[in-house]
Amino acid sequence: MKTWIFAGLCDKSDTLLYISSILAASGQQVLLVDATLKGQYRYSIGMLDKPLPITQFSGFDVATGFTAWEDLSIGMMADQKTEHAYDIVILDVESADFCPISVWKRAEQRIWVSDYSQMQMHNGRMWLEHLFGQTGFPKNLEFHKLFLQAVDCGVEEPYLWEYMNGFPASWQQEPYVLPWDEGNLALKLENEHKHQLQLKPLSRMYKKELCRCIGDWMGWEFKESRRALKRAERRRV
Repeated sequence: MKTWIFAGLCDKSDTLLYISSILAASGQQVLLVDATLKGQYRYSIGMLDKPLPITQFSGFDVATGFTAWEDLSIGMMADQKTEHAYDIVILDVESADFCPISVWKRAEQRIWVSDYSQMQMHNGRMWLEHLFGQTGFPKNLEFHKLFLQAVDCGVEEPYLWEYMNGFPASWQQEPYVLPWDEGNLALKLENEHKHQLQLKPLSRMYKKELCRCIGDWMGWEFKESRRALKRAERRRV
């Protein structure tokens, strides 16, 4: 089982739903874990009235309502699933205390996620201070950087990531950037309200960069990511 940790306080739910759908379309058994502070995935998958700990959505499983990794492991066993039933477990982590240090150590991918806002930069600094301040937290773990809702503006990327330089991680220098436009926002809202997961209307540049991210993290060639995306686009919800 591979573990991918997407950490940070910005809304990354739509991006991780798209990634999970693409991986599932490639034949991977995927569990997406909602470790957000407000349990926001319930709104996307339509589980407000009758929440289930683990439910299937668009070809993959989504775990909601868990406040710690240990509770998640118990929940998977109660649902007659084990960690080994999944090829990839994707964690949307907004609480620095959700994962024990052992999970951070063995994770195949650790991705720090932010948008361009000053608030996210300030809150992100405090979040990272708490994470790296834990006794026994390892130094120089490899982290990728991911920008969401990226738009053309006068703020330079080196400035945006300067606040991270003081933390003892092996930060990968080239960030991943997912461009944003009104069409992507409209699709996010439509998917949420209809409890569906359509990918085809996403912008061409967004899909290209999303495939690049997935390909790099999976060790795929770009064309393999594109094939998985096309299969996800054809999936009936």
